[in-house]
Amino acid sequence: MAAEIPSTLMFWPMAAMALLTAVAWVTMGRRRFAAVRSREVALDDFRGDRQTPLPAPAAIATRHFANHFEIPVLFYVVCLLYLVFGAGDTLAAILAWAFVLVRAGHAREHLGRNQVATRFRLYVASTCMVWALWLLLAFRLALR
Repeated sequence: MAAEIPSTLMFWPMAAMALLTAVAWVTMGRRRFAAVRSREVALDDFRGDRQTPLPAPAAIATRHFANHFEIPVLFYVVCLLYLVFGAGDTLAAILAWAFVLVRAGHAREHLGRNQVATRFRLYVASTCMVWALWLLLAFRLALR
């Protein structure tokens, strides 16, 4: 008899990804406040009615935060579907945690050294993990 898989198995990687998003949000806020304090931009530049160039650190953090609402959205959806269908297992959890860990590496690279080639490899690897989660779920549901 197979071991019982906890129904919350796919929740924890989502929670970790949400935490990573919160870290990106705080980083963006700190860098934007620093740009205002140093008078590189004015507070009114954030009104949203015009495009004001930000200093590189703030611009990078802003773009990084926006990244969390692109491929990671597909990650949240597929993890929720694993929960809804009760299809989570060790392989799906490993893929989900791998996604979060690679995205953490992507965040470190993007907000740190920001070497585009390295960042791109991490992006591709994490995106492939999301597609693998979707394919695995589709395969499992097709076999039911």
